[in-house]
Amino acid sequence: MKILIATQCFPPDLGGIEHVMGNIAIEASEAKHTVFVVSDKSKSPSRDFDDRNNYIIFRFGQIKYFRKLKKANYINHLLATENFDLIFFDSWKSLEYVDSTHQSEKFVCLVHGNEILKDKNRDRVMKNMSKANSIIFNSNATKLLFQKKYVSFKIKNSKVIYPAFISSIQKPDEKKKKYDFCTIGRLERRKGHQLILQALKKLRDTDNIVSKYAILGEGDELSRLKTDVLKYSLQNQVDFFIGEERGKILEQSKIHVMPTFLDGNSIEGFGISNVEASAYGLPCIVSSSGGTQESIIKNETGLVIQEKNVEQLYKAMKVLIQDEVNYMHMSSNSLKFAGSFLKETKVIEYLKIL
Repeated sequence: MKILIATQCFPPDLGGIEHVMGNIAIEASEAKHTVFVVSDKSKSPSRDFDDRNNYIIFRFGQIKYFRKLKKANYINHLLATENFDLIFFDSWKSLEYVDSTHQSEKFVCLVHGNEILKDKNRDRVMKNMSKANSIIFNSNATKLLFQKKYVSFKIKNSKVIYPAFISSIQKPDEKKKKYDFCTIGRLERRKGHQLILQALKKLRDTDNIVSKYAILGEGDELSRLKTDVLKYSLQNQVDFFIGEERGKILEQSKIHVMPTFLDGNSIEGFGISNVEASAYGLPCIVSSSGGTQESIIKNETGLVIQEKNVEQLYKAMKVLIQDEVNYMHMSSNSLKFAGSFLKETKVIEYLKIL
């Protein structure tokens, strides 16, 4: 097949959308499909990354408005001159200014959650998404959210595909464990790191359980979280990591915790980090917010708590750290669960959307 991918976000930059669009491109090209990628310029050097992959990539810089126009013009040129079998857009934003008179029956738009929440964008969302023949939602929760906000929008074809691509399953080695808990992801308020710090304090003060916690990620919450660590006297319990390999932290941790919550117009559409943690045999503690709970199997690979409920979070952390039988059961199930997200088979779900 010949595949076109139009995206604002792409590796080597990190993030959920980068994870999905990058893996579609890389795995499709590894499967001997011809892949064209049209992307915004990377925030970090990308030449080495691009050179070692087999897709064809065009990156566009400049200020936002002119970048969008240049990208759209180039996409329109490709649509008019090349015959594609599949055309992926990372969101409705990448469809803006794209001419749908050419090959629109092959347009596939991804919906992640946050990009559809702002009411001021309502008309633009509907106008641009109406160009797509098919829509891929990253969770059932995101699909339901879209249907509630855009009641009059007629979806031609849609599918829910959980957006996690796992390279391999790593059986845990308990000898390597130095952290009881970890959280991997951008340091954003909605991820719930601050709630975990409160639960850690309660474990120590109420039960005399002094747990170690690893935080891997960058973002606006870093200084606030470091302040909370000092406030709760958790300096000897919490370690921050930036740029460390995700696998290394997961290898050294027992339980992944991500108690997300709705924060204004910011919501967790799925929870890729939870699936990545499962691939290392880590049970997960998640919240009922957004699509996060769909990234685990409730009571089998992890526990679900009510969002913003520190008491429930504290109890869930206590249960998993103390009940070794339950922990081992969930760890074993997590490895099996992650097996359904292996990248070679996951990409087929996307390529079969039409």
